[in-house]
Amino acid sequence: MSCNELIVDQERGEIVCAETGEIIDEDRVSLGPDWRAYTSDEWNRRAHTNVITHTVHDSGLSTEIDLSVRRYREIVKNRKLALLQKRIRVGREERKIVEALTNLNHMCSYLNIPDQVRETAAIILRKVFAALQPKMNKLQILAAASIVLAARKHEIPIRIRELITKFNIDEEEYWKLVSEIHFKTDLNEFKAYVDPRKFLPQIISNLGLSQQVYMFAAKLIDVLKRNGLTEGKDPAGIAAASVYIASIVLDEKKTQKQVAQAANVTEVTIRNRYRDILDKVTITVYI
Repeated sequence: MSCNELIVDQERGEIVCAETGEIIDEDRVSLGPDWRAYTSDEWNRRAHTNVITHTVHDSGLSTEIDLSVRRYREIVKNRKLALLQKRIRVGREERKIVEALTNLNHMCSYLNIPDQVRETAAIILRKVFAALQPKMNKLQILAAASIVLAARKHEIPIRIRELITKFNIDEEEYWKLVSEIHFKTDLNEFKAYVDPRKFLPQIISNLGLSQQVYMFAAKLIDVLKRNGLTEGKDPAGIAAASVYIASIVLDEKKTQKQVAQAANVTEVTIRNRYRDILDKVTITVYI
């Protein structure tokens, strides 16, 4: 009997007819792993190689020395091999990128950044690092800037001022590096704009305002977006100013200082955005 379509099952070492399900050949050399796993967690534990990731300088392709042996001689031997492997794993020219990625992973863990965003941040960091070759004292700032760009790409709200404050980064140095990144590096594929409405839930929650204030602020931001009035502006500042205006209109007034603290922006930012909105948008209140 001839079969027009064959399926090669590498895991079982069989050739199967797709039309009838008949096994044409079996006991072939299996090219699959020498173990079985029934869940993704079990697969990750039993796999012989690390997961490919950009968050490690060698993309996770290094060899790990097993230290779980019980015989004393093997323990001593493996520890010596592990120490030697650790020394030769990172070359002198790679130490800076290792330090930069270490900073990035530390920040992402502290901020509870999702793995997908962390991977994007690592890709951005590598690209910027190759273009700028920053000094050692700029590596932490580079990591922070990469996280901000990655978060915006994935539409995750992140406050730059909060990030700078938490990791004791000089704000002037941060913006200098960001300016240099945009001037010397092509990051168009990673550029994205975060909707200011994504900042509203936390601001409203921090201030203890009502759902009506949230809805009013969201509608105001929608009007601003449709008229192109949010472009080039800090989304957190726009959200804060919208909440401030909504709280006044709905008689749940909060001071600019209170809103600034809740949104982690400056009072100057709120005043500037507040004036911009009132200059360009007419708000009619019916009593």
